[in-house]
Amino acid sequence: MEQTVVRDQELIGTLQRYADLFTFAPVGALVLTEDSRVEEINRTAASMLGLPRGWIAGQLFSRWIAKGDVKRFLEHLRNACRTNQPLSDEFRINDRRGRTRDVRFDSVSMIARGGATSAKLGRCQITMTDVTEQRWFGRDGLNDVAHVARLNSCGEMAAALAHELSQPLGAIALYCSAAKKTLTAGADPQQIATLVARIADAASHAQATVQGLRAYLSKRETTVEDLDINTVVRDAAQLAGAYAKERGARVELRLSEAMPAVRANRVHIQQVLLNLLQNSVDAMQQVPAEERRVVVVSDRPEPGLVRVTVADTGPGMTDEQRMRAFEPFYTTKQSGMGMGLSISRSIIESYGGRLWAPKARRGTTLTFTLPANERH
Repeated sequence: MEQTVVRDQELIGTLQRYADLFTFAPVGALVLTEDSRVEEINRTAASMLGLPRGWIAGQLFSRWIAKGDVKRFLEHLRNACRTNQPLSDEFRINDRRGRTRDVRFDSVSMIARGGATSAKLGRCQITMTDVTEQRWFGRDGLNDVAHVARLNSCGEMAAALAHELSQPLGAIALYCSAAKKTLTAGADPQQIATLVARIADAASHAQATVQGLRAYLSKRETTVEDLDINTVVRDAAQLAGAYAKERGARVELRLSEAMPAVRANRVHIQQVLLNLLQNSVDAMQQVPAEERRVVVVSDRPEPGLVRVTVADTGPGMTDEQRMRAFEPFYTTKQSGMGMGLSISRSIIESYGGRLWAPKARRGTTLTFTLPANERH
Protein backbone atom coordinates (compact mmCIF):
# COMPACT_ATOMS: atom_id res chain seq x y z
CA MET A 1 0.00 0.00 0.00
CA GLU A 2 2.81 2.36 0.94
CA GLN A 3 4.63 1.55 -2.31
CA THR A 4 1.50 2.45 -4.29
CA VAL A 5 1.22 5.80 -2.49
CA VAL A 6 4.90 6.53 -3.17
CA ARG A 7 4.50 5.69 -6.85
CA ASP A 8 1.42 7.89 -7.06
CA GLN A 9 3.30 10.76 -5.42
CA GLU A 10 6.22 10.29 -7.82
CA LEU A 11 3.83 10.28 -10.77
CA ILE A 12 2.13 13.44 -9.49
CA GLY A 13 5.54 15.07 -9.06
CA THR A 14 6.60 14.11 -12.57
CA LEU A 15 3.36 15.43 -14.07
CA GLN A 16 3.78 18.67 -12.12
CA ARG A 17 7.31 19.11 -13.44
CA TYR A 18 6.10 18.59 -17.03
CA ALA A 19 3.25 21.03 -16.42
CA ASP A 20 5.71 23.62 -15.08
CA LEU A 21 8.02 23.00 -18.04
CA PHE A 22 5.12 23.77 -20.41
CA THR A 23 3.87 26.75 -18.41
CA PHE A 24 7.18 28.50 -17.86
CA ALA A 25 9.01 27.51 -21.08
CA PRO A 26 10.94 30.45 -22.62
CA VAL A 27 9.29 29.80 -26.01
CA GLY A 28 5.61 30.13 -26.81
CA ALA A 29 3.73 26.83 -26.62
CA LEU A 30 0.07 26.00 -27.15
CA VAL A 31 -2.31 23.24 -28.17
CA LEU A 32 -4.87 24.02 -30.87
CA THR A 33 -7.64 22.08 -32.51
CA GLU A 34 -7.61 22.15 -36.29
CA ASP A 35 -10.23 24.92 -36.31
CA SER A 36 -7.74 26.96 -34.18
CA ARG A 37 -9.51 26.72 -30.78
CA VAL A 38 -7.04 27.13 -27.90
CA GLU A 39 -6.96 24.14 -25.54
CA GLU A 40 -3.76 25.06 -23.72
CA ILE A 41 -1.35 27.99 -23.85
CA ASN A 42 1.73 28.86 -21.83
CA ARG A 43 2.83 32.18 -20.39
CA THR A 44 5.28 33.08 -23.16
CA ALA A 45 2.68 32.57 -25.90
CA ALA A 46 0.12 34.56 -23.93
CA SER A 47 2.62 37.40 -23.41
CA MET A 48 3.12 37.61 -27.20
CA LEU A 49 -0.57 38.52 -27.39
CA GLY A 50 -0.44 40.72 -24.27
CA LEU A 51 -3.36 38.82 -22.68
CA PRO A 52 -3.93 36.57 -19.63
CA ARG A 53 -3.72 32.82 -20.26
CA GLY A 54 -7.12 32.19 -18.71
CA TRP A 55 -8.81 34.65 -21.06
CA ILE A 56 -7.23 33.15 -24.21
CA ALA A 57 -8.16 29.53 -23.39
CA GLY A 58 -11.19 28.41 -25.40
CA GLN A 59 -10.89 31.26 -27.92
CA LEU A 60 -10.19 30.82 -31.64
CA PHE A 61 -6.52 31.66 -32.06
CA SER A 62 -7.17 32.79 -35.64
CA ARG A 63 -8.65 36.01 -34.24
CA TRP A 64 -5.09 37.18 -33.50
CA ILE A 65 -3.69 36.19 -36.90
CA ALA A 66 -3.35 39.10 -39.36
CA LYS A 67 -6.30 39.02 -41.75
CA GLY A 68 -4.20 38.42 -44.83
CA ASP A 69 -2.71 35.29 -43.21
CA VAL A 70 -5.83 33.69 -41.70
CA LYS A 71 -6.69 31.44 -44.65
CA ARG A 72 -3.13 30.14 -44.89
CA PHE A 73 -2.95 29.69 -41.09
CA LEU A 74 -6.09 27.53 -40.98
CA GLU A 75 -4.75 25.43 -43.85
CA HIS A 76 -1.50 25.01 -41.91
CA LEU A 77 -3.43 23.77 -38.86
CA ARG A 78 -5.49 21.28 -40.88
CA ASN A 79 -2.38 19.88 -42.51
CA ALA A 80 -0.48 19.73 -39.21
CA CYS A 81 -3.31 17.85 -37.49
CA ARG A 82 -3.61 15.29 -40.27
CA THR A 83 0.01 14.32 -40.85
CA ASN A 84 2.70 12.65 -38.80
CA GLN A 85 5.32 15.08 -40.08
CA PRO A 86 6.08 18.35 -38.24
CA LEU A 87 5.21 21.48 -40.24
CA SER A 88 6.69 24.98 -40.02
CA ASP A 89 5.47 28.28 -41.40
CA GLU A 90 5.50 31.98 -40.55
CA PHE A 91 2.47 34.15 -39.85
CA ARG A 92 1.86 37.65 -38.60
CA ILE A 93 0.00 38.01 -35.31
CA ASN A 94 -1.60 41.13 -33.87
CA ASP A 95 -1.26 41.64 -30.13
CA ARG A 96 -3.66 43.39 -27.77
CA ARG A 97 -2.22 46.82 -28.63
CA GLY A 98 -2.51 46.27 -32.38
CA ARG A 99 1.22 45.72 -32.92
CA THR A 100 2.18 43.14 -35.53
CA ARG A 101 4.82 40.46 -35.00
CA ASP A 102 6.33 37.94 -37.40
CA VAL A 103 6.08 34.53 -35.71
CA ARG A 104 7.27 31.09 -36.78
CA PHE A 105 4.86 28.25 -35.96
CA ASP A 106 6.35 24.75 -35.59
CA SER A 107 3.41 22.36 -35.41
CA VAL A 108 3.07 18.61 -34.81
CA SER A 109 -0.08 16.52 -34.54
CA MET A 110 -1.29 15.00 -31.25
CA ILE A 111 -3.43 11.98 -30.48
CA ALA A 112 -7.03 13.08 -29.93
CA ARG A 113 -8.38 12.75 -26.41
CA GLY A 114 -11.92 12.57 -25.05
CA GLY A 115 -14.44 15.36 -25.32
CA ALA A 116 -16.94 16.36 -27.97
CA THR A 117 -14.72 18.89 -29.68
CA SER A 118 -11.53 16.86 -29.57
CA ALA A 119 -13.26 13.71 -30.77
CA LYS A 120 -14.30 15.40 -33.97
CA LEU A 121 -11.27 17.58 -34.60
CA GLY A 122 -7.58 16.86 -34.78
CA ARG A 123 -5.22 18.62 -32.43
CA CYS A 124 -1.66 19.81 -32.74
CA GLN A 125 0.99 21.11 -30.42
CA ILE A 126 2.72 24.30 -31.53
CA THR A 127 5.78 26.24 -30.53
CA MET A 128 5.81 29.93 -31.41
CA THR A 129 9.05 31.83 -32.05
CA ASP A 130 9.08 35.60 -32.55
CA VAL A 131 11.21 36.24 -35.66
CA THR A 132 10.34 39.92 -36.11
CA GLU A 133 13.89 41.13 -35.45
CA GLN A 134 15.35 38.47 -37.72
CA ARG A 135 13.11 39.69 -40.52
CA TRP A 136 14.31 43.26 -39.95
CA PHE A 137 17.96 42.21 -40.07
CA GLY A 138 17.29 40.30 -43.28
CA ARG A 139 15.51 43.32 -44.71
CA ASP A 140 18.54 45.48 -43.93
CA GLY A 141 20.67 43.21 -46.13
CA LEU A 142 18.02 43.39 -48.82
CA ASN A 143 18.13 47.21 -48.58
CA ASP A 144 21.74 47.28 -49.79
CA VAL A 145 21.05 45.01 -52.77
CA ALA A 146 17.86 46.91 -53.62
CA HIS A 147 19.71 50.24 -53.50
CA VAL A 148 22.30 49.01 -56.02
CA ALA A 149 19.49 47.81 -58.27
CA ARG A 150 17.81 51.24 -58.11
CA LEU A 151 21.05 52.96 -59.09
CA ASN A 152 21.34 50.59 -62.06
CA SER A 153 17.73 51.12 -63.14
CA CYS A 154 18.14 54.91 -63.02
CA GLY A 155 21.24 54.55 -65.18
CA GLU A 156 19.00 52.89 -67.75
CA MET A 157 16.46 55.72 -67.42
CA ALA A 158 19.03 58.54 -67.47
CA ALA A 159 18.30 59.68 -71.04
CA ALA A 160 14.57 59.68 -70.48
CA LEU A 161 14.88 61.56 -67.18
CA ALA A 162 17.19 64.14 -68.78
CA HIS A 163 14.59 64.69 -71.50
CA GLU A 164 11.83 64.91 -68.89
CA LEU A 165 13.74 67.67 -67.08
CA SER A 166 14.72 69.50 -70.25
CA GLN A 167 11.07 70.12 -71.15
CA PRO A 168 10.06 72.21 -68.09
CA LEU A 169 13.45 73.94 -68.03
CA GLY A 170 13.07 74.86 -71.70
CA ALA A 171 9.53 76.05 -71.04
CA ILE A 172 10.75 78.27 -68.18
CA ALA A 173 13.33 79.89 -70.48
CA LEU A 174 10.68 80.41 -73.18
CA TYR A 175 8.13 81.97 -70.80
CA CYS A 176 10.81 84.23 -69.23
CA SER A 177 11.75 85.49 -72.71
CA ALA A 178 8.09 86.16 -73.51
CA ALA A 179 7.62 88.01 -70.20
CA LYS A 180 10.68 90.15 -70.92
CA LYS A 181 9.31 91.11 -74.34
CA THR A 182 5.93 91.93 -72.82
CA LEU A 183 7.52 94.22 -70.24
CA THR A 184 9.58 95.96 -72.94
CA ALA A 185 6.56 96.50 -75.19
CA GLY A 186 4.45 97.88 -72.37
CA ALA A 187 3.30 95.54 -69.62
CA ASP A 188 -0.07 93.84 -69.95
CA PRO A 189 -0.82 92.76 -66.33
CA GLN A 190 -3.05 89.85 -67.40
CA GLN A 191 -0.50 88.50 -69.88
CA ILE A 192 2.34 88.86 -67.35
CA ALA A 193 0.26 87.01 -64.71
CA THR A 194 -0.41 84.17 -67.18
CA LEU A 195 3.29 83.84 -68.07
CA VAL A 196 4.34 83.85 -64.40
CA ALA A 197 1.76 81.14 -63.62
CA ARG A 198 3.14 79.00 -66.47
CA ILE A 199 6.70 79.53 -65.22
CA ALA A 200 5.61 78.42 -61.74
CA ASP A 201 3.90 75.29 -63.14
CA ALA A 202 6.97 74.32 -65.16
CA ALA A 203 9.25 74.89 -62.14
CA SER A 204 6.97 72.76 -59.95
CA HIS A 205 7.04 69.95 -62.51
CA ALA A 206 10.86 70.03 -62.64
CA GLN A 207 11.09 70.14 -58.86
CA ALA A 208 8.69 67.20 -58.45
CA THR A 209 10.75 65.14 -60.91
CA VAL A 210 14.00 65.88 -59.08
CA GLN A 211 12.49 65.25 -55.64
CA GLY A 212 10.94 61.99 -56.77
CA LEU A 213 14.25 60.87 -58.20
CA ARG A 214 16.17 61.85 -55.05
CA ALA A 215 13.72 59.98 -52.82
CA TYR A 216 13.92 56.94 -55.07
CA LEU A 217 17.74 56.89 -54.99
CA SER A 218 17.95 57.56 -51.26
CA LYS A 219 19.35 54.83 -49.04
CA ARG A 220 17.43 56.08 -45.99
CA GLU A 221 14.67 53.53 -46.47
CA THR A 222 14.12 51.77 -43.17
CA THR A 223 10.86 53.59 -42.44
CA VAL A 224 7.82 51.34 -42.63
CA GLU A 225 4.52 53.15 -42.75
CA ASP A 226 0.90 52.77 -43.77
CA LEU A 227 0.78 53.43 -47.50
CA ASP A 228 -2.00 54.24 -49.93
CA ILE A 229 -1.10 51.76 -52.67
CA ASN A 230 -2.81 53.89 -55.33
CA THR A 231 -0.60 56.87 -54.46
CA VAL A 232 2.52 54.72 -54.71
CA VAL A 233 1.33 53.38 -58.09
CA ARG A 234 0.76 56.93 -59.40
CA ASP A 235 4.21 58.06 -58.21
CA ALA A 236 5.91 55.08 -59.88
CA ALA A 237 3.93 55.60 -63.08
CA GLN A 238 4.96 59.26 -63.17
CA LEU A 239 8.63 58.32 -62.72
CA ALA A 240 8.37 55.64 -65.41
CA GLY A 241 6.29 57.85 -67.70
CA ALA A 242 9.29 59.53 -69.32
CA TYR A 243 10.93 56.15 -69.96
CA ALA A 244 7.73 54.82 -71.55
CA LYS A 245 7.14 57.96 -73.64
CA GLU A 246 10.66 57.87 -75.08
CA ARG A 247 10.04 54.28 -76.21
CA GLY A 248 6.65 54.99 -77.75
CA ALA A 249 4.60 53.33 -75.00
CA ARG A 250 1.89 54.58 -72.68
CA VAL A 251 0.96 53.63 -69.14
CA GLU A 252 -2.72 53.37 -68.17
CA LEU A 253 -3.92 53.24 -64.56
CA ARG A 254 -7.10 51.46 -63.49
CA LEU A 255 -7.14 51.90 -59.73
CA SER A 256 -9.95 50.76 -57.45
CA GLU A 257 -11.29 53.29 -54.99
CA ALA A 258 -11.27 53.00 -51.20
CA MET A 259 -8.28 50.66 -51.05
CA PRO A 260 -7.04 49.80 -47.54
CA ALA A 261 -3.53 50.77 -46.49
CA VAL A 262 -0.54 48.44 -46.73
CA ARG A 263 2.29 48.54 -44.21
CA ALA A 264 5.61 48.76 -46.05
CA ASN A 265 8.43 51.06 -47.09
CA ARG A 266 7.37 53.50 -49.81
CA VAL A 267 10.63 53.36 -51.80
CA HIS A 268 10.68 49.55 -51.74
CA ILE A 269 7.18 49.21 -53.22
CA GLN A 270 7.89 52.00 -55.70
CA GLN A 271 11.01 50.12 -56.79
CA VAL A 272 9.01 46.95 -57.43
CA LEU A 273 6.46 48.85 -59.51
CA LEU A 274 9.12 50.73 -61.46
CA ASN A 275 10.93 47.49 -62.26
CA LEU A 276 7.73 45.87 -63.52
CA LEU A 277 6.89 48.94 -65.62
CA GLN A 278 10.37 49.12 -67.14
CA ASN A 279 10.29 45.42 -67.99
CA SER A 280 6.90 45.81 -69.66
CA VAL A 281 8.02 48.80 -71.74
CA ASP A 282 11.21 46.99 -72.83
CA ALA A 283 9.23 43.87 -73.78
CA MET A 284 7.06 45.79 -76.27
CA GLN A 285 9.78 47.27 -78.48
CA GLN A 286 9.02 44.81 -81.32
CA VAL A 287 5.31 45.63 -81.19
CA PRO A 288 3.84 48.44 -83.37
CA ALA A 289 4.00 51.75 -81.48
CA GLU A 290 0.22 52.20 -81.41
CA GLU A 291 -0.14 48.86 -79.56
CA ARG A 292 2.46 49.50 -76.84
CA ARG A 293 0.34 49.78 -73.74
CA VAL A 294 0.97 48.91 -70.07
CA VAL A 295 -2.06 48.67 -67.79
CA VAL A 296 -1.71 48.83 -64.02
CA VAL A 297 -4.70 47.62 -61.99
CA SER A 298 -5.22 47.77 -58.23
CA ASP A 299 -7.98 45.83 -56.48
CA ARG A 300 -8.88 43.64 -53.50
CA PRO A 301 -9.07 39.94 -54.44
CA GLU A 302 -10.28 39.03 -50.93
CA PRO A 303 -10.55 40.62 -47.47
CA GLY A 304 -7.14 41.31 -45.97
CA LEU A 305 -5.28 41.53 -49.28
CA VAL A 306 -4.36 44.27 -51.74
CA ARG A 307 -3.43 43.28 -55.29
CA VAL A 308 -1.58 45.15 -58.04
CA THR A 309 -1.33 43.79 -61.58
CA VAL A 310 0.94 45.09 -64.35
CA ALA A 311 0.06 43.80 -67.83
CA ASP A 312 1.62 44.65 -71.19
CA THR A 313 0.80 43.95 -74.84
CA GLY A 314 4.19 42.51 -75.76
CA PRO A 315 5.02 39.04 -77.11
CA GLY A 316 4.70 37.43 -73.66
CA MET A 317 6.83 34.76 -72.03
CA THR A 318 7.18 31.07 -72.71
CA ASP A 319 6.33 28.63 -69.93
CA GLU A 320 10.03 28.15 -69.24
CA GLN A 321 10.62 31.91 -69.08
CA ARG A 322 7.72 32.29 -66.65
CA MET A 323 9.12 29.55 -64.42
CA ARG A 324 12.63 31.03 -64.42
CA ALA A 325 11.70 34.73 -64.42
CA PHE A 326 12.47 35.18 -60.71
CA GLU A 327 15.77 33.31 -60.70
CA PRO A 328 18.77 35.54 -59.86
CA PHE A 329 20.82 36.50 -62.96
CA TYR A 330 18.24 35.04 -65.37
CA THR A 331 17.35 37.57 -68.08
CA THR A 332 16.11 37.72 -71.64
CA LYS A 333 17.58 41.22 -72.17
CA GLN A 334 20.93 41.63 -73.90
CA SER A 335 22.14 44.18 -71.33
CA GLY A 336 20.10 43.11 -68.32
CA MET A 337 21.50 42.11 -64.92
CA GLY A 338 18.80 39.51 -64.29
CA MET A 339 18.28 40.73 -60.72
CA GLY A 340 15.25 43.02 -60.97
CA LEU A 341 12.48 40.45 -60.57
CA SER A 342 14.44 38.44 -58.01
CA ILE A 343 14.93 41.52 -55.83
CA SER A 344 11.31 42.59 -56.38
CA ARG A 345 10.03 39.21 -55.18
CA SER A 346 12.28 39.37 -52.10
CA ILE A 347 10.96 42.85 -51.30
CA ILE A 348 7.32 41.80 -51.59
CA GLU A 349 7.85 38.62 -49.56
CA SER A 350 9.66 40.59 -46.83
CA TYR A 351 6.35 42.38 -46.21
CA GLY A 352 4.33 39.17 -46.15
CA GLY A 353 3.20 39.39 -49.78
CA ARG A 354 3.59 37.37 -52.95
CA LEU A 355 4.81 38.18 -56.50
CA TRP A 356 4.23 35.88 -59.44
CA ALA A 357 3.72 35.74 -63.22
CA PRO A 358 0.32 34.23 -64.07
CA LYS A 359 -0.33 32.88 -67.53
CA ALA A 360 -1.75 35.62 -69.77
CA ARG A 361 -3.76 35.48 -73.00
CA ARG A 362 -1.60 38.23 -74.45
CA GLY A 363 1.65 39.83 -73.38
CA THR A 364 3.10 39.43 -69.92
CA THR A 365 1.26 39.88 -66.65
CA LEU A 366 2.96 40.25 -63.29
CA THR A 367 0.95 40.39 -60.09
CA PHE A 368 1.76 41.02 -56.46
CA THR A 369 -0.31 41.01 -53.31
CA LEU A 370 0.35 42.62 -49.94
CA PRO A 371 -1.46 42.19 -46.62
CA ALA A 372 -3.94 44.98 -46.01
CA ASN A 373 -3.79 46.95 -42.77
CA GLU A 374 -7.53 46.93 -42.13
CA ARG A 375 -7.20 49.21 -39.10
CA HIS A 376 -6.47 52.15 -41.43
